[in-house]
Amino acid sequence: MAQAHGSEDGSVLNQVIATIRASSAVTAQDVSFYKNLDPSIATSVNNISARLLGLINDILLSVDENNDIIEQGSEGLESAWSNVGEVMDLLFEKSEHALAAGEKRDNGELSKTVQYLDDSPSLHDGAPKKILKPQLLFKRPIDNSESHPFKPLLKKKPHALRSLDESLRLTAEQEDVPAHYPQPYEYEIDHQEYNESVLQISEPVPSLPWDETEAEWVDNTDALKLMLNELLLANEIAIDLEHHDYRTYYGITCLMQISTREKDWLIDTIALRDDLWILNEVFTDPKITKVLHGAFMDIIWLQRDLGLYIVSLFDTYHASRLLGSPKHSLAYLLERYAHFKTSKKYQLSDWRVRPLPKALKAYARADTHFLLNIYDNMRNSLIEQNKLSQVLHDSRNVAKRRFEFTTFRPKIVTSHVFSPIEREDPWRTLMFQYNIPQSKSLLVRRLYEWRDMVARRDDESPRYVIPNQLLVSLAVNAPTTPALIMATSTFVTEHIRQNAKSLALLIKKSLESSSNEFGQLLNSANTVQNSSPTKMSSEDIEKNSRMFEKFLEDFSYEKAADCGISLGSSLFQKKFVPCEEYVSYQESRASLVDHNSLENRRHQVSKKYEAERDIARPQVHIRAASSHAVCDKEAGAEDNESAEEENKARKEEMDEVIVLKQRKTLADKEQRAVDKATPSIEPLDLQSARKILEAPSNNVRRPKKRFDPYATLAAGPPSVKKRKKTKGLQKSFRG
Repeated sequence: MAQAHGSEDGSVLNQVIATIRASSAVTAQDVSFYKNLDPSIATSVNNISARLLGLINDILLSVDENNDIIEQGSEGLESAWSNVGEVMDLLFEKSEHALAAGEKRDNGELSKTVQYLDDSPSLHDGAPKKILKPQLLFKRPIDNSESHPFKPLLKKKPHALRSLDESLRLTAEQEDVPAHYPQPYEYEIDHQEYNESVLQISEPVPSLPWDETEAEWVDNTDALKLMLNELLLANEIAIDLEHHDYRTYYGITCLMQISTREKDWLIDTIALRDDLWILNEVFTDPKITKVLHGAFMDIIWLQRDLGLYIVSLFDTYHASRLLGSPKHSLAYLLERYAHFKTSKKYQLSDWRVRPLPKALKAYARADTHFLLNIYDNMRNSLIEQNKLSQVLHDSRNVAKRRFEFTTFRPKIVTSHVFSPIEREDPWRTLMFQYNIPQSKSLLVRRLYEWRDMVARRDDESPRYVIPNQLLVSLAVNAPTTPALIMATSTFVTEHIRQNAKSLALLIKKSLESSSNEFGQLLNSANTVQNSSPTKMSSEDIEKNSRMFEKFLEDFSYEKAADCGISLGSSLFQKKFVPCEEYVSYQESRASLVDHNSLENRRHQVSKKYEAERDIARPQVHIRAASSHAVCDKEAGAEDNESAEEENKARKEEMDEVIVLKQRKTLADKEQRAVDKATPSIEPLDLQSARKILEAPSNNVRRPKKRFDPYATLAAGPPSVKKRKKTKGLQKSFRG
């Protein structure tokens, strides 16, 4: 019987493996193409989809007869696949519940029951696909211009140690910090003491039963005032926020959850956006402890959208870190202290939807319902381990954070100030992440700036206007017509569809600008090369040198070749050595030089580096020790002696400069004198020498040669073989 049972399991397993392989093979094919090509294939695929959906509905009804049946849409099974995914999540969680209920401890006692968030509402009780942007109805319009520093939205300042006028005074601009408004409650956060109950160990107060309580919905001023009166009577409150940042540039605070020991509230921060400032009466009261988990961004959202600030903050995230918890998420704390397991299913939900679905209400309520009990347990552990003061210090630093627009952020990044963009030239990050060639830098920057401009204008997130992957595709492929832009990717956003012509023109002009930079350099080089024999001033030479230096900073040799520009000219050589020699010569001579002499010298030196043409951007300057000989002849024989002295002094000071070796021909007599002066080499004594075949002694420790990966870089490029001089050139060097 056991053997038969095993054979059945094996056959089922084989069938499952075959099904997976077949489905993988089908997935690799373009099914839609074949469906359009052959109607019989389309009929067969639709029949199979209907059969699979029927099996899924049978399984769903066997679990719960009240569940809705998933219907196949006009697009086949693909249109219903999101609902199928929800069903699978539901089945897995129910299976997990059943397994957890049957677990027993080693001593035979039932383990503590873990309560699960009920997230199995009707499948159609979800958010609509399209939601009207709520910011269109705000009384205080959204301002994304960043034309001024962020000014706090405070109308009154309760529990103040410094007046409102003093707190809203504009701070003058400093060296690294632009003009800004300070955090209005920073002084109160530092100097007001916590409630004494925070410093004492007490018995944790259990949370009210989850199934016996419900949260109260607050979306009007009357309900808000009633809630405020109840909050003023509490010693501790738990707070959490839900945020949305996909269909808006800065983000919108959509929901606030507040819990006391007796009650839970869900506040519609979209409907009450301009009225919630009255909660500062509670939020800034130092005698009421505010418990939040990971308030790093909650503090920013409260002051940016609602004008709310928090005094006497207790952040359970920092408490978890100091207590050494293996995980620091709120989900872990709920499971450890409250034995409540929430669902990650709604973490990325669109919290703008109204009315808020039942499942989202339950998920939001769970974030604060058990938080005060978690606070009780963690506070006692911190006091026992003498770590409470550090948590309160860290919580104060979090509460003092302030929001600032990107334009007015400090030059030095600090955790006390949050800005949407905290890096200079953020478009460079895309280039490094996606390995975009340097020659595309101008195009990437202009596409990034265009996306940011449109996002600010329409109050959309930049990734909604153009996702990063799509922006990279536009930069790399560089389509210059609307048709090519639409064909860049299978997914094209609505903003790209509407602005395809403008984007094509932008890309085209960016490419032309990149090419013009190369063209200006080439025209300057040709002007020098083809101009009549005139004298060049040192200012002109320095100007050309600066142009070449800027060119090398932005484009490498290989990137220039990508743009279709011929670099056969000897000017595009290693660090433009001829220009370096011209400038150093002008600095030492302080006189005008005949252009023909410079041109001849440029041609000679460029030949020396012809072998190193593949090196685009060397990091060392190369100069020829004998580079001044020709120029000295042109300047006059009377300066030969002074030039030689300058060359000798220059050689002694060039410690960090690579000097090309200069061959010197010695007379036979001089050569023999050198050989005679060379000391004789002592012959090798074979008797006392170490034997090669003898094994090394164990007592002798050989020094281990350390591997230096930068040795080749430190040595610099090898010297170039010097070409033989012509007779005329040799005579000129002899002077």
